[in-house]
Amino acid sequence: MSTATALVKRLALEQRQDILCEINSHIFEALQQQFPQQLIQDTTPMQLEDILEKLGLPATFILEMISSASLGQAVAPSTEPASLLKMPIMLARGIVNLVYYTTYTLMLIAVFLVVAKFIDPQGVGFFYAPNKFFIFGKLILQHEEALRYEQLGNYFIPVLLFIITGLYYSSTLILKIKKSIYHKL
Repeated sequence: MSTATALVKRLALEQRQDILCEINSHIFEALQQQFPQQLIQDTTPMQLEDILEKLGLPATFILEMISSASLGQAVAPSTEPASLLKMPIMLARGIVNLVYYTTYTLMLIAVFLVVAKFIDPQGVGFFYAPNKFFIFGKLILQHEEALRYEQLGNYFIPVLLFIITGLYYSSTLILKIKKSIYHKL
């Protein structure tokens, strides 16, 4: 039984008890077939060893029991009646993950633009002319007209650093709110 206990040690308590009870019932059935009801209490260790040998190696038959129990769980329909009730929670988690993705992508783009501004100070910036163009980033073709309409100039990098800081703190705030909501659920 110690071998059986060691083999089922990693299973859930309920599965562990089921398998150990099944082994005990096999032993008891074998004793009932071999001895009258009154003599079962007087069974010797040698007789028990004979019964256990008929069961086979503990590792073999216990692993078969574990696999059949696992298959039974996989085939059995879910007994969770609240699976539809979890849909709003799953939807909220998806939305939060989408917000994280967007926030971190914007932070990555802002870092890229800061580096690009150092490499190409004339071609990267915030170019805006009403009813003509709106470019926040890098100019593909540097036209003289677009270069005249840069709005931020030397303040481009500090503005981006401010945006990165704001995005970082907003993502941290969202993470704290997410954790507090999940702890309440």
